[in-house]
Amino acid sequence: MQHRRDIEGLRAVAVLVVVAYHAGFTGLAGGFVGVDVFFVISGFLITSLLLNEKISTGRIDLREFYARRIRRLLPISTVVLVVSTLSALLILPSTSFSALGLDVVAAAGFVVNMLFAARGTDYLAGDADPSIFQHYWSLAVEEQFYLIWPGLLAIISLNAKRVRRRIAPSIALIIVASLFASLLLTSPMPTWSYFGLHTRAFELGIGALLAVTWPSIEGWAPTRRAVLGWFGIVGIIISVPLASSVSEFPGWVAAVPVLSTAAVISGGNSVRFGAVVILRVRLLQWVGERSYSLYLWHWPVLVLAAAALGRPLAWYEIAVALLAALAISALGYRFIEHPLRRSQRLTGRPTLSYALGAGLLAATVLTGVTTSRYQPAISTGVIAQAPSIDTSTTTTVTQTTTTISSSPANAAVSTTAVPTTTTLPPLVDNRGAQPIAAVVEALRNPVLPDNLRPSVYDAPNDTSSLYDTNCHQFMAASVADGCVFGDVDSEFTIGLIGDSHAAQWFAAVNTIAAERGWRLIAHTQGGCPLLDVVTWNRGADAVFNHCALWRDSVIDALEREQVEVVIMSQHWGLLEASTREAVPAAVWERDLPVLFTRLRTAGMEPVLFLDSPDPYGSVPACAASHQADLTSCEPGVLRNTERAVRTVALSIADDMSVGLIDPHVWLCVNATPDGEVDTTRCPVVIGDILVYRDSHHLSNTFVEWFAPILASELVDWFTAQSNLS
Repeated sequence: MQHRRDIEGLRAVAVLVVVAYHAGFTGLAGGFVGVDVFFVISGFLITSLLLNEKISTGRIDLREFYARRIRRLLPISTVVLVVSTLSALLILPSTSFSALGLDVVAAAGFVVNMLFAARGTDYLAGDADPSIFQHYWSLAVEEQFYLIWPGLLAIISLNAKRVRRRIAPSIALIIVASLFASLLLTSPMPTWSYFGLHTRAFELGIGALLAVTWPSIEGWAPTRRAVLGWFGIVGIIISVPLASSVSEFPGWVAAVPVLSTAAVISGGNSVRFGAVVILRVRLLQWVGERSYSLYLWHWPVLVLAAAALGRPLAWYEIAVALLAALAISALGYRFIEHPLRRSQRLTGRPTLSYALGAGLLAATVLTGVTTSRYQPAISTGVIAQAPSIDTSTTTTVTQTTTTISSSPANAAVSTTAVPTTTTLPPLVDNRGAQPIAAVVEALRNPVLPDNLRPSVYDAPNDTSSLYDTNCHQFMAASVADGCVFGDVDSEFTIGLIGDSHAAQWFAAVNTIAAERGWRLIAHTQGGCPLLDVVTWNRGADAVFNHCALWRDSVIDALEREQVEVVIMSQHWGLLEASTREAVPAAVWERDLPVLFTRLRTAGMEPVLFLDSPDPYGSVPACAASHQADLTSCEPGVLRNTERAVRTVALSIADDMSVGLIDPHVWLCVNATPDGEVDTTRCPVVIGDILVYRDSHHLSNTFVEWFAPILASELVDWFTAQSNLS
């Protein structure tokens, strides 16, 4: 097959769009469509090679085909995996080694896309630091295609006199089935659809069908092909903002870059006035030749550079990192990728290629397994006692003459004791409480105990049981069914909604509901705000357009379930898509009253949980490095945005008489009733309990221990509400 300069240039366009997207360039939030361009190219080239072989020799030599794939893909892929892993061992905290090693093994086994899909479904990594091998998912999809397609093509074309005519219907059937799966499954199974071969096969299939029909396409008039190619270029450009604005991908949206890529390829390599005139520019040709290496190297370089600095990269640091990735890619292409691909010693000797592949895979698996099992010993010789619960420090719930209703016009309710003739206590408000005694004691002993629960290595998995259900969702545009907990037969129903910072309270809220005979409806989704704002999720590396639809369906579901009181919480640090900065206080001031009013109009009384203390980095990682003095791991002074958000939320809750829980009051020293909270001393270990499982989520072990404290504040008022129903 002749060298296609148009396809080489198209590779460059695809990889540059992906790199710019990963670098966070403004206006390229949909740059992930570059991967879809690669899929079409792969489907076209691989099928063209197989067809030419079948037509010219009458057979497909699978042994030689896989030998070529080994030489083409595995050498540089293995080098990136091993070098990046060794670099990560020097830069990343030891608490990340287990997940890192598993990623390496999955990448070596060509199933890392399935691993990421499973993680996304459980939301164990949705807003955590992204894997340095996150981009290998697309390579896994292609490798799965390579494993299946040649053999299937050989079977379909067996004894065929007209090979192209024989296989065209089968490819069309695959395209239709895969596209249907993408349309049908993207909403209910978003991560499996995004990462799966079953919903991406139509993209590879379009390229394959293009290869099958190529003789006919070559017969088209040059003008027609030129126009088609230019339309394709425009379509790829349009698909970037289009993909960033939709709530579900791939779905129908993926068809835009896919068909556009097919149109560019149809334009051909030699049409005088076609798109090839820009695609054959030397710079694009140079980048296109190195696109595979650049794709593999750029992401680990960006992630590890940010990890080494301990903060997001500035624009000039991103530029330096990308230049470094480009230089490394050029070296990788010059000394690894190109020489082994064209090696005369390996070419025509499949056995040697297979031996090379086996050695590379063995080295990768060994690296992954060793990394996953590497847990440096952590011991201080300290054995801590389990902390005791003391609810005497919480606010005393007293009665008031004010009656609570669902009207937003309620007057503010005093929490001071006054004579009363009713049995209705005041609104939930813990701002008069004192820090828990165990918290105060923890500050005197900032040493990591050997009997820590959970251990720093097990902490990331210490999530609530809600994560084991479909009720904590990820990248879903519609609410899940069957999310009923507590006493499922009760006539009084409460709700729990929000993002993962609402989900972290599930164990305590569910325990309270079950013990008090309340029905609980819980709907949470990782990275989805309750406010009407589009967010960007760092871990998923995606704009979350789906949250608005999900949020509406949640409120509708609560109304159908006749929820009477709803607990709501949202991480203050969710990032606005347009700026990739924390959602500002102005958005909270705009949207929070609207949300409260909407819930009350639907017959639900809201209770706002302010955000829990927010450490500056991973607490398990910090604790592993600062065993003798955990004070450096504690949440520090409130960030400006967090302070502004808290001020706005407290003011709105007071103005609208909305119940409020402020975790800082219990978990931090020097909390004051006026809401101005000094968070410089919030312990990360209480007794033998690790308070945080990552950089901003409470551990489930802590939340379970904390349930009685929360109950002492919620039960009386919730009980009064149930008596009114």
